[in-house]
Amino acid sequence: MKPLTARERRLVALGLLVLAIGALWLLVLGPLIGGFIDRAQERRDLWAAYQRNERLISSLPALRATAEAQAKLAPRFVIGAPNDALAAQAFTDRLRKVLEDEGLAATAMEEIPGEGGADSVKLRVDLTLTLTQLYETVRRLQSEDAYVVVDYLSIAADRSLSAGRLAPLDVRLEISTAWRATVRAKP
Repeated sequence: MKPLTARERRLVALGLLVLAIGALWLLVLGPLIGGFIDRAQERRDLWAAYQRNERLISSLPALRATAEAQAKLAPRFVIGAPNDALAAQAFTDRLRKVLEDEGLAATAMEEIPGEGGADSVKLRVDLTLTLTQLYETVRRLQSEDAYVVVDYLSIAADRSLSAGRLAPLDVRLEISTAWRATVRAKP
């Protein structure tokens, strides 16, 4: 092999210098500068999280007041009972009271499985009543606490058709409401 000329030696030295600078960058300066950049980004993220937390902490009194107001309104939307059997009984008692207040009696009343899941109670009621009584009964059920959903309403006016005049209606009503488990106070 022939010895390198001065120009070739300079090019090889320049290549080795570039290689050494690249290796220094990749092995020392790159990770060092990358670490500074990563820590700066982490500080910005922490500062943003700190500011979000400050806003959240400052809104806690308003959130607490809203939660207390909603807790006071819960009985308007659900029946409170320790278990589903007592919730169904409370719902049945409520329906019987509404019917008694309207001067009505149910010809049949039964609890049926609801589509709302384990936290709902559904009843099927068969009634004989006038159109005005039906209107008042449904209005009361839907406007009084705990709110009720009318899932199904069937009206048969066969007696009116055969008598040729207004007669009581045969009505099948399926209603449901939500319930929430409550803990009984110990005596």
